[in-house]
Amino acid sequence: MIKIACVGDSLTYGYLVEDREVNCYPAVLNERLGDTYVVGNFGVNGHTLLKTGDAPYWNHENFKFSAMIEPDIVLIMLGSNDAKPHNFTTLEDFLQTYEEMIAYYRQLDSKPRIYMMTPPTVFPSELPKMSTISPEAVNEIAEGIRGLGKKLRLSVIDMNKKTADHPECFVSDGVHTNKKGAELIATVIFRELSKK
Repeated sequence: MIKIACVGDSLTYGYLVEDREVNCYPAVLNERLGDTYVVGNFGVNGHTLLKTGDAPYWNHENFKFSAMIEPDIVLIMLGSNDAKPHNFTTLEDFLQTYEEMIAYYRQLDSKPRIYMMTPPTVFPSELPKMSTISPEAVNEIAEGIRGLGKKLRLSVIDMNKKTADHPECFVSDGVHTNKKGAELIATVIFRELSKK
């Protein structure tokens, strides 16, 4: 059995996705991969990669649980909440903290294969002031993750680019995916995992 830990925020959890339990991206991915895989959803709404953010993923029990399953693969998709003005410090801080998280998972006995994921594109909201997430900061973070992936020689699944032309995959806040968006994320990951 191949165990996958999906580490992330509300986009991983499936917040606002219709019938979240079956339609969030980890559940769809598990269905696509089949019976030889177990995909764990460790997404937590509103959480940041940055330890200085208002809700660091590091402090949530799901961070600990994601390691306890002894994953064979870790998918990390954090950064959207880091792009809120009150959370974002510098790109250097973000990338340094990202390296720390990668190092944490790398030292696990299961020696998981780690995939870095850029946060999806943020679209203009139909709901004024609904989101404080900066589209520009999300794009800056995504570019930084691409560079860090090259530096560390890790695979980067570029959800930022893959969602850029798909506003129909998001709900009216421009941040969270709908069912179609969760399916898109799962499909992109499935194709990446199938390369190995």
